[in-house]
Amino acid sequence: MKQKRVLSLVLALLLLCGSLTSCADVEQSEKTQTDPESSVTKAEGTVLRDDLPAGLNYGGDEIVFISRYREGWSSGELTVPELNHETVNDAVYERNLAVEERLGVRIKNIEINTSDYDEVANKVKLAVQGGSKEYDIMASPVNGTVPVMLTGTLADLRKMEYIDLEKPWWSQGFNETAEYGDAQFAATGSMVLSMYRFAFVTVFNQRLFTEANQKFLYDYVENGTWTLDKQISLVPLFHQDNGNSTQDPKGDVYGFVTGNLISVDPYWSSCEISILDRDEDSGFVMGFDSAKLHDVMDKVLKLYYGTDDATYVFKNYGHDDEQIDIRDAFAAGYGAMATLRILELENEVMRSMTDKYGVVPMPKYDEAQKEYRTFLHNQFTVLSVPSTVEESRQDEIGAVLEALASESYRVVRPAYYETTLRTKLAQDPQSAKMMEIVANNIYMDEGVLYSRQLDDFYKYPRSVVQANQNDIISHYAGLNKKFNRLLKNLLGDLDKVSGGASA
Repeated sequence: MKQKRVLSLVLALLLLCGSLTSCADVEQSEKTQTDPESSVTKAEGTVLRDDLPAGLNYGGDEIVFISRYREGWSSGELTVPELNHETVNDAVYERNLAVEERLGVRIKNIEINTSDYDEVANKVKLAVQGGSKEYDIMASPVNGTVPVMLTGTLADLRKMEYIDLEKPWWSQGFNETAEYGDAQFAATGSMVLSMYRFAFVTVFNQRLFTEANQKFLYDYVENGTWTLDKQISLVPLFHQDNGNSTQDPKGDVYGFVTGNLISVDPYWSSCEISILDRDEDSGFVMGFDSAKLHDVMDKVLKLYYGTDDATYVFKNYGHDDEQIDIRDAFAAGYGAMATLRILELENEVMRSMTDKYGVVPMPKYDEAQKEYRTFLHNQFTVLSVPSTVEESRQDEIGAVLEALASESYRVVRPAYYETTLRTKLAQDPQSAKMMEIVANNIYMDEGVLYSRQLDDFYKYPRSVVQANQNDIISHYAGLNKKFNRLLKNLLGDLDKVSGGASA
């Protein structure tokens, strides 16, 4: 089983440190400062800085972003209209102002208000095909960016002056997955908060656990026994029917509330099932264990349907809105446990929830599995540069991206973690520790990154859950030839845009 590098969230430091200064001290202690005149990462005081040379000034040039705006998802991560005394908003505003003043640029953001994950990338694709140079930087959902990337529409970030993707403000886990043949056409990290918001977690109602005389889930996580089987055993203990002997989402109390679409996806990561593996000769090969996947789906079906109506499964009706139903039912006290993305925990419904709740990782496959692993929904934002940006301006674009990312690492990320996550979401010290585990164990699989090129291969477990029939082995066995053909085409496209095959 491959072990991909964790996405570089570094939440542990921020959750456990009492101040930003002490956190920066910890971060700096891991760096070695050699020649003070060299371009190695230095600390000014106790704060990490990037390696951009002093005196860069681009004479008031306008840097044009095109980005997706979706309220609560990607809203406010690149630009905000004004200071409003809200911590994260003001951190974003001040970040942009600092970079504008530092580099002598003006940031303009063309926001496309849409739920369509393709719209922004397609606009850039059309612009590039028409020879237009109207956009400098694209901020688009990853699953909309990859298809456009494979057409040669985007510039290789690894060839751009001043962008240092090895720095901690860029996600190393994403880099490891997205790099191919020494080329990389999209990156993500501290600059875009949507990446953090799309991590899946398990939440639990502390009052319901106390009334049922059950230990909080923290104990199971810490002793390594928080597994699918453990969750299945707990679910029936909380079920309270309101007397009509039918499932009522606003009357009964359930041991578990979940959904039949994206809430199924996290089990790929949480149960350590790999889709693609790196191969030195061919690039990628199919990597998952079909027998294990079948067993996982048996457990998932039991969790969903095998607990005497103690689980309520919300059905999808568009735009992932079943996550809202799950959130609202849980916040109203109708569920002892639920599967949610972190972004739902930011909502006022959860902030005003009467009962205290805890946050833990998704359950493991079994106790033999060493680590808890977190799945990241593939609509987080990645940053790219259109290939039509003139080579003479690419150093400027690289400097702006690097400066915004490093400033985000110092200013925006702490504001989000310390204010939004630690204070508002993690309601007790144990939840803060669990958030650390969640964030430090987010993994990216190439099979998810390139899902659309592989006919959404990873999505079939959703159909298993929706039909309550585990035909996963026969389904994937029937796809073997098709999958290999699609994979060959994908590798061919990657070779073309990267300049040659290399894993």
